[in-house]
Amino acid sequence: MRFINQIAVEPMSGIAVNRRVTLKDEKVWLKDILTGIRRRTAVMLVVEVDGAIVGNCHVERHKDKRSHRAVLGIALIEKWRGKGIGEALTKKTIELARKRMPELDTIELSVLDYNKRASMLYQKLGFVEIGRIPRSVREESKYFDEHLMLMRL
Repeated sequence: MRFINQIAVEPMSGIAVNRRVTLKDEKVWLKDILTGIRRRTAVMLVVEVDGAIVGNCHVERHKDKRSHRAVLGIALIEKWRGKGIGEALTKKTIELARKRMPELDTIELSVLDYNKRASMLYQKLGFVEIGRIPRSVREESKYFDEHLMLMRL
């Protein structure tokens, strides 16, 4: 909860959350992700420094007729960005997803206009842009496009 709340209030963090989460919110989220991990519909890795979470990455499968696809999400506290952690974390999470969910053939994600570093990383890892949602996100008084990307496994 401390981890996500630190990023949630950061201007232009690149994540969709824009408010502090409550303990109740966190318990619901944690229950859902742990259920997904047990059912092999999700994987998650975290990065800890001195006992504090500074990053996480997860891949979560869609349901039913879309269960061959999954979505990837990653977040790192600002202090730890630009040090290769995000790349290593993303690679290891995708590797784990391929092992635990061998029926996956596509991983998708979205990245906002201003997050050039993340966009370049995703391209380096093999994601390709397949579309864009104009003015998808509003932060303060500015609108940003959301770029949709995917990787075929």
